[in-house]
Amino acid sequence: MTEQKSKRLGIDVGGTYTDLVVFDESTKDMRMAKTPSTPGNLVEGVINGIIALDLDLDSVQLVVHGTTMGVNTIIQGNGAKTGLLTTAGFEDVLEIGTMSKPEMYNLFYRKPPPLVSREHRLGLAERMTYEGEVLTAVDADDVRSQVRKLVDDGIVSVAVATLHAYANPENENEIARILKEDFPDLNVSVSHEISNQRREFERTSTAVLNAYIAPPAQAYFEHLRGELHARGFDGAVFIMKSNGGVMEVLTASRTPAHTLLSGPVAGSIAGKALSAATERQNVITFDMGGTSCDISVILDGEPEAAFESQVEGYPIMVPMVRINYLGAGGGSIAQIIGERSLRVGPESAGADPGPACYGQGGDLPTVTDANLILGRLDPQGALAGGIDLDIDLAATAIKSHVADKLDLSVKDAALGIVEIACVKMAYAIREVTIEQGLDPREFTLISFGGAGPMHTPFIASMVGIRQVIVPWSPGTLCGWGMLNTDLRHDVVQVVDYGGRQLEQLDLADMFARLESQGRAALIEQGVAAASLITNRAIDMRYKGQEHTLTIPVAEGPINDATLTDLSARFNQMHDRKYAHASPDEPVEFVNIRVEAVGRLDKPGLYKPRVVPTNGADAASETRIVTFKEGDLPTAIYQRDQLAPGTRIDGPAIVTEEGSTTLVPPAFALTVDEYGNLIIDVPEAASA
Repeated sequence: MTEQKSKRLGIDVGGTYTDLVVFDESTKDMRMAKTPSTPGNLVEGVINGIIALDLDLDSVQLVVHGTTMGVNTIIQGNGAKTGLLTTAGFEDVLEIGTMSKPEMYNLFYRKPPPLVSREHRLGLAERMTYEGEVLTAVDADDVRSQVRKLVDDGIVSVAVATLHAYANPENENEIARILKEDFPDLNVSVSHEISNQRREFERTSTAVLNAYIAPPAQAYFEHLRGELHARGFDGAVFIMKSNGGVMEVLTASRTPAHTLLSGPVAGSIAGKALSAATERQNVITFDMGGTSCDISVILDGEPEAAFESQVEGYPIMVPMVRINYLGAGGGSIAQIIGERSLRVGPESAGADPGPACYGQGGDLPTVTDANLILGRLDPQGALAGGIDLDIDLAATAIKSHVADKLDLSVKDAALGIVEIACVKMAYAIREVTIEQGLDPREFTLISFGGAGPMHTPFIASMVGIRQVIVPWSPGTLCGWGMLNTDLRHDVVQVVDYGGRQLEQLDLADMFARLESQGRAALIEQGVAAASLITNRAIDMRYKGQEHTLTIPVAEGPINDATLTDLSARFNQMHDRKYAHASPDEPVEFVNIRVEAVGRLDKPGLYKPRVVPTNGADAASETRIVTFKEGDLPTAIYQRDQLAPGTRIDGPAIVTEEGSTTLVPPAFALTVDEYGNLIIDVPEAASA
């Protein structure tokens, strides 16, 4: 590496803010910037952040980028006009779905509308058996005829998802070949290249999601690369994947379905790095920004994985870090439902117009407005990006929309808004712990995002967590997490065609083939063979079950002892997750998985430079802050003035660029060697 190319840049585009972190490998310095997102042109927010950093892109060797653009495209319903080619007779799989009802007791639940209209879901005269035998080969003339109908109707992106392509992709490959040769302007998404698994509805849905977001994703990635290159950048651009790894930007353009959670998952990867550095194996990451709150569990040092999920009600079947997200952020809107029911979120004021106190035209009360009224935000200060706060506008919004309707004072209404938001987020933590057989008391809560550290002490107390960590620069931690990733490519093969069990030699040979495929995919993206490693896993279930659990498979030869150990660990995980196991029941193998990893250098945990202080004597001022205990004098500290070893008793507030940490009464804060704020939670507390 030359001295001129010593920097790496992490970029996280969120719904409200765009965060950037630049790390200089030659000096070990790290700088951060936080600028408002620009919904009409997201790349503009990225460029504004680069300008704020005064960063010469010619000195940057690597950019890692995460964005919620794909999810937002689905939410807003502004994806490409999409068509679907499938096996004749199965055109309605996308609409029929499965017999399961996501909200069983909700009489008003309605499935989201299909992303492809009925007239654009066309069947082809081809057929594959579940064992991979070609019953009916592809008719090229039939394909051309059907696609011509789609093109004539203005379709620009096509998903190809034929029956049992996971068992043999021959027919899908032939259809894709015809499309690329005869209709080169069409964007084509082929199901087995995105999700090579059984479950026709889920695999079809995944291919359609990819097709729906691919054209806008490609346009966005091309725009991003063009703007970076125009400003002197000539290094590599990687996009964060939902599985916690990264992939080269051109690969991401072909399979953007793998990037749907690319922004939020970076927080989980940052939590993994922080977990290792602080020797805390079990942590919960809590990322609360302006629009949403993202929560993930790191168990025994590794983020929990999921291989099936939903995005806005649409099934997706790709590897991802398990993220629970809810509409609870600083911009979450408070409103009265019915006569006297106060609800906070999921609607958000976003970046434009933003909370009422931003003075940008918004007049609805938000969590940020409530915190300003309570004195937890500085009425004389500004948020990241230079946004001034107007306490009078906040008071007017809360009074007219909440306080007057509930016969409350503005302060009491603000307390209610914050408490409801905290309770909502506490329930979300219970979902990922107690409801999954995990005890939250055995976890540490890592709090970040611009709004997270102001609320997590209360939330931790509600669920029984005894310690909260606020890392350095929590408002930009996802950007730092992106610099702690590796290139990753996942390969999966279905091995269960009717409940048969495998012999050990079959398993060893299949793993060897998948490892070869995974390595080849990363080498194609420029990874050196010497930096490659592979991890193995297998999806298992009891005979007759529908769903599976994924069990890691250790390196080395697969023998009888390996299979015995797999069964034992499957029973243990089943017991932990479902509170029962059946060791005497036969166990089936369903899918085998290989994770190929191309290791990248990582910056590690940053040790900020701080001015030595004398603990409580470092307070810059005292401000009256409202808690349930009343209006209390609260010491205000500047974070960069707190040296390791400093202890502060609440109530106190620690301010920094991009975030504010609240230490409530009876809570205590200490600063560790990395500058992390460690908040000890008492047995009982309230918002």
